[in-house]
Amino acid sequence: MPSTTPAPRRLLRSAPVLLAGAAFLAGPAGADPTRLLRFPDVHTDTVVFVYGGDIHVAPAAGGEATRLTSHEGLELYPKLSPDGTRIAFSAEYTGNRQVYVMDVDGGNPRQLTWYNDVGPMPPRGGTDYRVLDWTPDGRHVLVRANRLPWGQRMGRPYLVPVDGGMEQPLPVPETGGGMLSPDGKTFVYTPIDREFRTWKRYRGGRAQDVWVFDLENITSRRLTDHVATDHQPVWVGDDIFFVSDRDYTLNLYRHNDDGEPEKVTDHDGWDVLWPSAGPSAIVYENGGYLYRYVPGAQSQRIDITVPGNRPGRMASWVDAADTVTSWDIGPDGMRAVFDARGDVFTVPAKNGPTRNITASPADRELYARWSPDGEQIAYYSDVTGEYELYVADQGGTGQPRQITRGSDIWRQPPVWSPDGQHIAFSDQRMHLWIVSLAGGMMTRVDTSSFRGISDYQWSPDSRWLVYTKRAGNGFSSIFVHDRQAGASQQLTSNATHDFEPVFDPGGRYLFFLSNRDYNLSQDSFEVNRIHTEATRVYAAILAADGPVPFPPLSDEVSLSDDAEDDADKKDDNGDPPAVSIDAEGLENRVIALPGEAADYRGLQARADGVYVIRERGDGEGELQFIALQERDDPQTLLKGVSDYRLSATTERLMVESGGGYALLDAKNEGELDFKENKLDLSGMKVLVEPSLEWQQIFVDGWRLLRDWFYDPGLHGMDWPAIRDKYQPLVAHVAHRSDLDYIFGEIAGELNAGHVYVQSAPGGGVERVEGGLLGAELSADASGYFRIESIMSGENWHDAFRSPLSEPGVEVSEGDYLLAVNGRSTKDVDNVYALLDNTADQWVELQVNDRPVPGGARTVMVRPIAQETNLRYLAWVASRREMADRLSGGRVGYVHLPNTAQAGHRELYKQLFAQIDKDALIIDDRYNGGGFIPDRMAEMLSRKPLNYWKWRGAEPVPSPLISHDGPKAMLMNGQSSSGGDALPYYFRKLGLGPLIGTRTWGGLIGISGNPSLADGGLILAPTFRFIDTDGQWAVENEGVAPDIEVIDRPDLVAKGQDPSLERAVEVLLKALEDKPPGTIEVPPAPTDFR
Repeated sequence: MPSTTPAPRRLLRSAPVLLAGAAFLAGPAGADPTRLLRFPDVHTDTVVFVYGGDIHVAPAAGGEATRLTSHEGLELYPKLSPDGTRIAFSAEYTGNRQVYVMDVDGGNPRQLTWYNDVGPMPPRGGTDYRVLDWTPDGRHVLVRANRLPWGQRMGRPYLVPVDGGMEQPLPVPETGGGMLSPDGKTFVYTPIDREFRTWKRYRGGRAQDVWVFDLENITSRRLTDHVATDHQPVWVGDDIFFVSDRDYTLNLYRHNDDGEPEKVTDHDGWDVLWPSAGPSAIVYENGGYLYRYVPGAQSQRIDITVPGNRPGRMASWVDAADTVTSWDIGPDGMRAVFDARGDVFTVPAKNGPTRNITASPADRELYARWSPDGEQIAYYSDVTGEYELYVADQGGTGQPRQITRGSDIWRQPPVWSPDGQHIAFSDQRMHLWIVSLAGGMMTRVDTSSFRGISDYQWSPDSRWLVYTKRAGNGFSSIFVHDRQAGASQQLTSNATHDFEPVFDPGGRYLFFLSNRDYNLSQDSFEVNRIHTEATRVYAAILAADGPVPFPPLSDEVSLSDDAEDDADKKDDNGDPPAVSIDAEGLENRVIALPGEAADYRGLQARADGVYVIRERGDGEGELQFIALQERDDPQTLLKGVSDYRLSATTERLMVESGGGYALLDAKNEGELDFKENKLDLSGMKVLVEPSLEWQQIFVDGWRLLRDWFYDPGLHGMDWPAIRDKYQPLVAHVAHRSDLDYIFGEIAGELNAGHVYVQSAPGGGVERVEGGLLGAELSADASGYFRIESIMSGENWHDAFRSPLSEPGVEVSEGDYLLAVNGRSTKDVDNVYALLDNTADQWVELQVNDRPVPGGARTVMVRPIAQETNLRYLAWVASRREMADRLSGGRVGYVHLPNTAQAGHRELYKQLFAQIDKDALIIDDRYNGGGFIPDRMAEMLSRKPLNYWKWRGAEPVPSPLISHDGPKAMLMNGQSSSGGDALPYYFRKLGLGPLIGTRTWGGLIGISGNPSLADGGLILAPTFRFIDTDGQWAVENEGVAPDIEVIDRPDLVAKGQDPSLERAVEVLLKALEDKPPGTIEVPPAPTDFR
């Protein structure tokens, strides 16, 4: 018998009360230096930095810091003015990040910008409004603002007047980190931004190089050209320094015009991050500490202690219902169980208390499932350091019993056998297991070779375990394990995709979903068809002589008064009927249940029929019931259903809909009353002690990467050593974003793309959206503001709406904006201050064609929150016009922003309009990826197979979307993920030359993994690209061009596009070498002799 495992976590129940005071101690380790000091800057004897989301200053020699800001939002990127008296920074005081300036002692804060930021982004995207520098005269702050056409993460440098006014862009087309020269005439920077990407030892096409841009003469020069990352350049006197990982670890280098750069720091354990320069020194992050480097001397660590409280570490009550991981229904349907925020709760249908049956502030419990008899709840807990299976009393009394031991891998949710004696589960090694609750003995049932095993269910007599396994063709087949015989066998072939098998309670049938309908759907744009909605619900008769569903009906004399369907009867001992499976011939005993082919999921059975969800889009659908007695159409019981469970008695349902849950009677017709039976989750409260939760989340994030990363060898990294390296930093976390930073660094150790950190939901400042007009506005000498240009939109599409170009809005380019909602624009020096908090609201504008009130007219407009899409439309139109002009109308231009929905939209929209061009440029630059783009490549490869001639009409090709002329594809370092694959496929299909620079090199994919206890996420890549020769390719390398063309910043600033210009040249030469043919329709035949 397994021993009863004490539950040490229960000793910690009082810990939140005892430890809450720790939030007010001077630091996590007394007088020891504080770590996780971020985004530093230096001026002579002062350093400024961010800790816990607040700005602090400290002596450059080290010592005690002084906090200058205190707000729930994050203040970031502090930069000291040239005279050291002021600090520029960005903050989200209204939830909308903007630029501010304050005195060096924290006094006199003033807002400098109001143009709406792009909104919250995941940590890898950084933020809008990154403060880079000051102008030497201290009159402007240099800011990276995200106002480019290619996506919300792209930015260019702007000068923001400190004394008020409209920010103005520098002539630099796009930028990452950078700094002005001491005379302010030259900008040293990286055209590519990758500062928030934590991929270490990266060698793809987005590896940055350092450039200088002459702001007076509009010329540029590339300073570094290395396969490694060279970035974050700064100026100290006449010397330029930058950070590079050309020697494995990021270190500081001094640029040498006459030779190789000089390595001036020698860190080998931690990277040099976020260097910033003052008049005579550089300060940077390393291992959570700050270091100060004075040229010509050794770098010195600055030991700083941040005293005072840590508000982010204070214990607080939170709503666990906001972070539900999974849920289940009690066997009689009168209570529900949730695992949420790391604890297990049971909630009554109507009456009674909500119970937290684990209350474990330092540990996490997840995947709670109720036993069939209702007495116990099974769940996993990491109290031992790894997730093990436990069972506990459903009332929360007594000690939980540990069932498994020695786990070292993530496990999928447990499934109880109906007799309560066994539990089945699978794991990330693609094994399927059965564990005995009596002795803890584990039996490996099967192992999959293609993806994990996730569908597994018991027969009503607990003898059989049915499950699915994938085959090499991508289809899953149904298998069954006989627990008595200890053997498994395949029930359905690999010819069909079968999934979600479930036994009927009477042991007569095996129900399952299968994609066996090959229904064709018509494409809306051409004569083309795809297979959609291929799923139906099927029943397999288990025994060769088993009853057939829907038997023929015949009116006969009743032979007894008590005749009844014995489908759900138990035997004389109260046991469920024994299940007999005759595998031979089973596929010939499969029938389809009533209901049209559609998208179905969530199949569960009871004696008289099955429940299933019919998908209606957006992850929600209709809960339907299909009866077994007559071939009636499925009955829709509830719409808007996300998920549901059927109780063990099959008499009650638990339904999730609209983020809420309800316990209801399991009806087979009529409408379920969700609102009346909605569960009250207000009692699901958890007292979270951040220091304990963050430690658990830290280990969980490390563990998720260990167990879900595509390579079990973790690219050769010593993963326990990685945990030990970063563990000391956790004690210094003062804000949840600090933990995201640590995760980013851990993720970077895997040397792979697509290892992404997602912040936990909530906790931010409620956002106020500023309004934008879809126009370029400038300050006029009159004191009013002039409408310089109006961006064209697609006003029938809300995401591309341009307010000033909408019907009925009488505004023209060159008009003056005199007032907003009755307030004169002369009252402000930045017009966007008057548009604050107006996005998507009706606003009254007073405009005139002259800068005077007389003759002004009033118009009503509805501002938008973002202009990115409008900038994109304008940029694409300008590229198309350029290709048309340079080629004399012969070369078309198509840009693909990604390989997801927007990219497919633009492919159809742009390609159709230019299919008659002699040649085509396909622009993959700034393609952000999305889906695997084999379909897009197939579309681009299509050539006419024949033509069709209609009476009186010109011949048209088949397929309609096809192009027989030469093509070229443009690409750059921002061609990412699916944007890597598309040029790879383009070359593989021989469609034309690749022109530009090497792509990102991120062909490793994500398919999802569990979240963290607080709802945050660290995504592990689960599959990787291999070429047709069986070699790893593209990842951390990129796709190299056939013709390398660098879009030099100075040429782009002058309105040129070197890559596009070269593509036109190449395509015109191809047309000259092989002129396009024409179809000459001959006379129709007349001689049929």
